[in-house]
Amino acid sequence: MLSLTIWVLGIALEAMLLYRGVRAGLVSRYPNFYIYASSLFLSDSFLYLTYLWKPTLYDKWSWYTGFLSLFLGCGILLEIFRHVFSEYAGAEKFARVCGFAMLGAVICFAVIYPLVAPSSAVARALYVRLQRDFVAVQAFLLLGLLQIISYYGLSMARNLRGMIVGYGQALGVTLIALALRSYIGPQFQSTWVYVQPLSYLTALVVWLVALWSYRPNPKPKSRIGADGDYDGLASRTREMVSAASSELVKVERL
Repeated sequence: MLSLTIWVLGIALEAMLLYRGVRAGLVSRYPNFYIYASSLFLSDSFLYLTYLWKPTLYDKWSWYTGFLSLFLGCGILLEIFRHVFSEYAGAEKFARVCGFAMLGAVICFAVIYPLVAPSSAVARALYVRLQRDFVAVQAFLLLGLLQIISYYGLSMARNLRGMIVGYGQALGVTLIALALRSYIGPQFQSTWVYVQPLSYLTALVVWLVALWSYRPNPKPKSRIGADGDYDGLASRTREMVSAASSELVKVERL
């Protein structure tokens, strides 16, 4: 009963987040983020109705909606990259291209794993492993981005800070929960069904507060030149994405 209450509350918060996004004109400013939020609202609403009316179909469809959410969640990182590096076109373009390359790799893995798996149970186990490692890659990228922001003293307004805090804590909790689930096994399932939804509710509340109205990023006090400083930013971005890509390659070898 409590899990259903959390579920309904999450759908209500998603609807409010989308409403404020349209009302405050944020949808056009952060399209990737609101595509992600819209997909969550639609999939959660669909799964909730499916669970109530045809529970036998819930497990099947939750598989597909889960991967869709995992995939579109990368849009938040791309959105953050786009706005944080808006004044540094070279670094932003490089991060964006590499980010899309990583998304393509994830799609390939998601298609190949079910095909080579001898059974649906094995395919599901492979998906859980993919989810865990891909969340780890996203967390690694986010940490690298925060290092760049701190090193160069880049300013962020409330909108972007909220995206980072909300998604960052959701990634962290999910990564820890998946690791515990893998280590403890089925015994952790009763805890898992509450930990992840509560973490997601926290992210929704953070996003709703941070994205209640539009807050543009302040212009940087000092621009990075076209020489050493800019090369340093581009180099750090390249190292960040390269390291995350290496982690993703490891998923294929597991």
